Amino acid sequence: METPESRTDEDFEAIRVLMIGAMVLCTVGTLGAVAKAAAPANIAGRAPGFADVFRINPGVVSVAAAVVVAIVTIAGVAALWWSVRRTWPWLLIAGVVLVLIGESAASPVPVTSTTPGGPSWLAQGTATAGAHLVLLGTLGAALMFVGIKAAGAGAVLIGAGLGAQVFGAATDVLMAEALPLEPGGYGYDYAPVAKSLLHIGLLLGAVGAMVLVGTLHLRYGGRPELEGPSDAEPAVDRLMALAGAAGALLFVPAAVIGDGEFGVAASGLLLVAGLVFAVLAGPRAVAGLVLATAVVAGVSGPAGALIQAGSVPAVSMWFWTASGVVVGAAVAFPVWRALSAAVGCGLCGVLLLVLVAVRPDGVPLVMLALLAAAATAAVASVGVWLARDGSLPVVLGPLAFATITGACGLLAHWQGSGRRAPGEELFREPGHLWLYAALLLAAAAAFAFRVRGRSLVR
Repeated sequence: METPESRTDEDFEAIRVLMIGAMVLCTVGTLGAVAKAAAPANIAGRAPGFADVFRINPGVVSVAAAVVVAIVTIAGVAALWWSVRRTWPWLLIAGVVLVLIGESAASPVPVTSTTPGGPSWLAQGTATAGAHLVLLGTLGAALMFVGIKAAGAGAVLIGAGLGAQVFGAATDVLMAEALPLEPGGYGYDYAPVAKSLLHIGLLLGAVGAMVLVGTLHLRYGGRPELEGPSDAEPAVDRLMALAGAAGALLFVPAAVIGDGEFGVAASGLLLVAGLVFAVLAGPRAVAGLVLATAVVAGVSGPAGALIQAGSVPAVSMWFWTASGVVVGAAVAFPVWRALSAAVGCGLCGVLLLVLVAVRPDGVPLVMLALLAAAATAAVASVGVWLARDGSLPVVLGPLAFATITGACGLLAHWQGSGRRAPGEELFREPGHLWLYAALLLAAAAAFAFRVRGRSLVR
């Protein structure tokens, strides 16, 4: 009988690769399925989701749905505080199960829905809360990998966590904007079938990945990944857990203040309170949160405009978004990920300034790939740095969710777009692009300073 001691290093490395692939598929599948065009803006009941800052139509957030998401997220943070090594696989599994329950509970005319035919707040809250647990489990696994000196694997998981948000928003638009297919002159509309197949495919991918994670988890046996946490290993301490719980709760008063729309007052509350609560997690958490918020907010405007552009073919947009996420995760794997982040953010910032000066008639979709790659690599680099003291799951989880949503909401109000991300008009009248460029250039300078500081230490 094979024992943990008899397994070869090659066998262990193969299992590790499969585990990473399964977790990435689980993250992309669940978040991509949840961030779908299922809740128009006139339907109350939408739960606040991670991909909302890029969504074509985030919908109205109900207080009840926000409460469901907050309770489940706090439970996930508490589980990580208890033991990262023991709970991260179960957070992934529980998240997928909740997504399936929420999806199956969304009947055509839900009993608890405030609008006939709309999704119920309970179903929406449950499905979105499941996606939050999947992200927390992914970040917990990344924390574990950094703790065992496998920072590259951790960076890929962190990048996948952010990349899945952009991918989910692109999938949302793809499903919302899919044109009717009429092959051979027949008038049958295949678009609903294509949307359903895409949605079901994402869910099946998440379920398959969940089973694979659970199966591979059993094969780790006595390996260090599953040993009980010790004081010498990165762990989520009590103050960090409290900061994460407070960040998750912020969306309840924000939904009350903004009547589900997240206006100036609600967005300001999310941004300021999120930064204040980060103080509980320590100075590293505050610095990492500011940098991550600047990167995602800087990308959100131009990326959201390209994702929502009606003149852009939906399939091409989806392909370039996915390509950018893959490239960003790939360049985050090597040890020079901070340099990759600096180059990516700096290049995007310079290109946006060029667009302000030139004012072209159209923007090539390769810009969307560059933005997605830069954001993925940058957040992955920040996440590895945050993993050094264990603050990674709470900072890039509930706290970043609050500050990024708040920052993007304030930017949208400043531009008068009336949405959480601007539309195609951002490039037709690029007068506001300079702010997004400034955020990305400031982030590039921060990453470059970090690379320079590291070289001086050496």
